[in-house]
Amino acid sequence: MSDDTGSSEVKVGSDLHKMIQQLEKIEFKTDRDLYNYAKLLRAIGFELYTRVAFDADMITAILSQYKGKWYTFGLQSKIRAKLVGAHLRAGASAAKVLGLAGVKMYASFVRHFIRPEQEAEAEARKGKGKKPGFSIGDKPSDTAGKPGEAGKAA
Repeated sequence: MSDDTGSSEVKVGSDLHKMIQQLEKIEFKTDRDLYNYAKLLRAIGFELYTRVAFDADMITAILSQYKGKWYTFGLQSKIRAKLVGAHLRAGASAAKVLGLAGVKMYASFVRHFIRPEQEAEAEARKGKGKKPGFSIGDKPSDTAGKPGEAGKAA
């Protein structure tokens, strides 16, 4: 991409630049920051994947039409062009993995940090109504023994 192209290409480039700047500005203080980081990383990965995959196809098409010396012609140019374009396609898939890594990072955060907190909170709410000590009407606890079983050896 050159600077003398249409304004739509320049705008798309600036969006990627803005996304990268936003990514750099994120400070990890809350869980929302991790979510925003994952969201931006996914968007950047998808944008890079789309661009590089498109460029790989474009370069492959351009190079397959190359008519060089008498010994490089036709099918040989197409094969060589595919080999050159394959390197960019590998880079595109790496960008796709980058975006997916952000999503997986946040899912792992939810699984290992948020869910245990929510479960512990639910357990605390469950036991909040009960007061420790003497109570009437509740089932007896296993440690105190059942009524009528006094004096039996455990």
